[in-house]
Amino acid sequence: MRLAIGDIHGRNYWKNYLHEDFSAFYILGDYFDSFNISFSRQCRNFAEICAAARRDSRIKLCLGNHDYHYLAGISERYSGFQEKHRAAAGKILEENLDLLKVLYLTEDNYIISHAGLSSVFMEKMRNAGVDSVEGINGAFVKDRNILKFDGGEIHGDDLTQSPIWIRPRSLCSSPLPGYNQIVGHTPKPAIEEVSIPDDTDAQKSIKIVFINTELADMVYWF
Repeated sequence: MRLAIGDIHGRNYWKNYLHEDFSAFYILGDYFDSFNISFSRQCRNFAEICAAARRDSRIKLCLGNHDYHYLAGISERYSGFQEKHRAAAGKILEENLDLLKVLYLTEDNYIISHAGLSSVFMEKMRNAGVDSVEGINGAFVKDRNILKFDGGEIHGDDLTQSPIWIRPRSLCSSPLPGYNQIVGHTPKPAIEEVSIPDDTDAQKSIKIVFINTELADMVYWF
């Protein structure tokens, strides 16, 4: 079994699951920008997450929008941005960027990312020469700007948004055919599973699971 947990924002409840018998443990990003946890605790928690991932390759880390805006070369600033800690957050993120992926693709065709991958964004990537879902990770290494905010709706509810920004309504209206998805980003009262017809196969449906809940200790097993 595998498990996934949503946005961290400095919270350390992920430690409660290290003893579980999992084949993979996905942490869906947003390690920073808490409104009620000190930066020192956020930073220490992220360092502990990265140390755990380096010890145990089963622990897989996603990049979130509240991490992205601290990276070198990114000028965007989102809600909760900690200006006075920009340099420190950027430093520890850059030191551990090799651990953070835009998305993961499992053998049974689950895409796991911070916010989700739409067919519109995937088509944009294909037009830029990216021929696979996992190729987005390599494209980000070459050009961080592919994840920049790209839409007119201030909360990110646009089909054009990247896997660190797209909102549920847009994702569900433009799901990538053939893939289930597990995402965080948008807070939900509880874990929510949505089933959407797969346009490429009338006998199948696409499942999208939103796991960023208001219950800090809730995880998703799959």
